[in-house]
Amino acid sequence: MWNHLNALWSRHSILEAKIQQEQTRPMPDSLRIQALKKLRLRIRERIEGVEARLKGKVPA
Repeated sequence: MWNHLNALWSRHSILEAKIQQEQTRPMPDSLRIQALKKLRLRIRERIEGVEARLKGKVPA
């Protein structure tokens, strides 16, 4: 479970970097940024679910 959580955090960080990179381009692609942010949000929700299970708040 911890490996899965670490993998999710890694993906979240990669997405954050891609968003930052796109935003600093001379002509950022707003659709790409929006898609990356939605994906980052889905990853964050999965992280919260895994963390809740690890803390015993949600049965597996």
